[in-house]
Amino acid sequence: MHRAHLGTVLLFAVTVAGSSFIDQSKSAKRTYETDVAPLVGKFCNPCHLAESENPSGLHLDTYETLIAGGEKGTPIVAGKPEKSILYLKLMEDPPFGKQMPRGKKKLTKEEIQVIREWIEQGALKK
Repeated sequence: MHRAHLGTVLLFAVTVAGSSFIDQSKSAKRTYETDVAPLVGKFCNPCHLAESENPSGLHLDTYETLIAGGEKGTPIVAGKPEKSILYLKLMEDPPFGKQMPRGKKKLTKEEIQVIREWIEQGALKK
């Protein structure tokens, strides 16, 4: 094989392999227990614990209380992050109220993406 063609073939192979790796990492299975609970614990609690008073009445102590929701209804629409209050409230300009968490360090884009992927994949506990 000619050197120029060999280089093109190698470049193509590396590009395909790299894109496959990226696609696989995006489709990683997300669960509440493994991926979301640590973020909720770090960023959402203690404001959203059952013993805390918050205007939304949303308690995030457990998966079950998160799914049960609060004054605004359930914060998760499985498979639809763009309709899930939990996800939308992490955006700079949420549809109502202020961006969460208030008065604390905000989630990174990567952390928000984890929550988005979890919701897209069905918002499973395990």
